[in-house]
Amino acid sequence: MTPGRRPLLLLFNGDIHTMDPDRPRATALAVDRGSGRILAVGDDADIRTLAGSLTDTLDLGGRTALPGFIDAHTHLMMYAEARMQVNLRHVGSEDAAVARVKARVERTPEGVWVQGQSWDKNEWPGERFPTKRSLDAVAPRHPVALWDHSYHAAWVNSEALRRSGITAETPDPPGGRIGRDADGEPDGMLYEDATLIVDAAIAPPDEDALAAELGRVLAELRARGITGVHNIEGDRALRLFQRLHGAGALGMRVLLYIPRPALPHAIHLGLEAGFGDDFLRFAGVKLFMDGALGPQTAAMLDPYEGRPDYRGLLIMTEPEVLETVSQAADGGIGVAIHAIGDRAVHTALDGIEAALRRHAGAAPGTPPPARRFRLEHVQLAAREDIARMARLGVIASVQPFHAVVDRDTAERHWGARHTRAYAYQAMRAAGVRLALGSDVPVDTADPLRILHAAIARTDDRTPDRPAWLPDQALTLAQALWGYTTGAAYAGGQEARQGSLAPGKLADLVVLAEDPFTVPAARLAGAEVAATLVGGELVHGALE
Repeated sequence: MTPGRRPLLLLFNGDIHTMDPDRPRATALAVDRGSGRILAVGDDADIRTLAGSLTDTLDLGGRTALPGFIDAHTHLMMYAEARMQVNLRHVGSEDAAVARVKARVERTPEGVWVQGQSWDKNEWPGERFPTKRSLDAVAPRHPVALWDHSYHAAWVNSEALRRSGITAETPDPPGGRIGRDADGEPDGMLYEDATLIVDAAIAPPDEDALAAELGRVLAELRARGITGVHNIEGDRALRLFQRLHGAGALGMRVLLYIPRPALPHAIHLGLEAGFGDDFLRFAGVKLFMDGALGPQTAAMLDPYEGRPDYRGLLIMTEPEVLETVSQAADGGIGVAIHAIGDRAVHTALDGIEAALRRHAGAAPGTPPPARRFRLEHVQLAAREDIARMARLGVIASVQPFHAVVDRDTAERHWGARHTRAYAYQAMRAAGVRLALGSDVPVDTADPLRILHAAIARTDDRTPDRPAWLPDQALTLAQALWGYTTGAAYAGGQEARQGSLAPGKLADLVVLAEDPFTVPAARLAGAEVAATLVGGELVHGALE
């Protein structure tokens, strides 16, 4: 069918940053409405020649258009659940958190679980973790489970411990730790995989209510210019995404990473990276090497400040990484490894390097999409391991907002080595590809706030604070690349997403102002005028 005889959408009169090195700037593009893909990119006059009887037009009004943002690290079902729970973000003390729990307990039937999230003891007076005693005082007959800011620790009461079967005799699970008082009794703190014991005792929320909330989450992300996500969750999330997809309610591209225990099932079924369609697609498996900075469970090469005998929790050994990565690679499945501390990064790379040596067909530096390896977070890494990431072709999936909210905690617990933290420019200089994301619900999912954090190295809500480790700040062009092309590459989707070029999906965000000309301080509050997925408006309006 010739262009004049097919349904087209022409976007014109814009300032289009394509992220395509062959044509980085344009004023207009044509979208094939049948496929949702870009037919042509160019000047207004050139694109208007494609118009026919089935053509619609949209005037960009001189506004800036970019490839739609792709968030390379999300937990959207968890985010939907969190929005239904007690919000403890930025409460100033244990007592303030307990007061919010008490208010929820008073309107919750006796015996029903009360859940909450996002408390951070690093924002509270003193250094100690909370205990079950304060929760017991306000919830003696309700089980209470409260996840910390990082979701790597849980604070629970006595009834929650009882329901979960956790006693003084319960051993620490592999990859986890049960907090205990001086008498050996559980104190109400659970770390890493010990949280799974309580999680297993909690009945999941009503699926209809959760699906509805997830739909609202997706609409919120579209309003922020997000057209694709890499979502890291298990079977329940997959069911919910399939449900929304079947109803035509996704409105964005969802790339799925499954947890490590599901890998044998995926291999047995013959499920390979890339399976699915342009809206819902399988990508790989997620592994955990360590914990997080906040609860001091990230695995470190050297001890934490003030704790000379403690180096965090290493959840997997190098032989376990080798075996898992090899199994995934044999099955055509990508691998994403959570690695926050420098010891976790080092051990993860040991396993990846051994797996690559075992598989001669996977040449270091040029892994095919199905065998693309990525490290998630990489908050602290030895310089030689950054060089090794580049040599092995391992992608750094990073979350720039973590750097600006974690700065005080990093300095407190990592000491002088914090100057090597969140080293985005060092990674780029070494040749490591970056993919940017949010880790929502841990931190904000707003790409414009995250882009501001990446280039300013400070939180937009604390503008008077000086930039933290400013030599590691990205330029706007570098950060945008990571949020578009880099994220697409990390998911093996660079042939479909990440830039505005002929043949690619017509996923765009239109901003009211040009981010390249506004002051950095205004970037975080920039307005998203419209979001298009496959050439269809999914947020906003253009006249």
